[in-house]
Amino acid sequence: MLIRRADREGGDGKLRPCMVISSSERGRDAKAETVLVVPLTSDTDGKQRLPMPVITPDPSNGLVQRSAAMCGRVSCIRKARLDQQIGTVHAQQLRRVRLGVAAVIGLTDLLTTQKLPIGTPPK
Repeated sequence: MLIRRADREGGDGKLRPCMVISSSERGRDAKAETVLVVPLTSDTDGKQRLPMPVITPDPSNGLVQRSAAMCGRVSCIRKARLDQQIGTVHAQQLRRVRLGVAAVIGLTDLLTTQKLPIGTPPK
């Protein structure tokens, strides 16, 4: 997916790559107006302190260069701001990004103590 980041927080108005990390059910729900996204960057030098899983370009994901998922910049956006889908990541890549987001927002303790795979609601 690409996102136009020129909103109240500023930005240059260019389309930027991002990953939709909301559940696929939410993405298909016509009543849900928003999705969770993680922006991608080509700056993969590893100097960042926050989790930034690297995704290597392949034919299915549509990326043209190595990109890092900026897990510390997860945000909820309106679906109307999504421009076009450029590809699909593999399940393992999506899991690494979701785990990175869980670490950033402090949910890793829930994942390890309850041993729930990501996306499984507690009973």
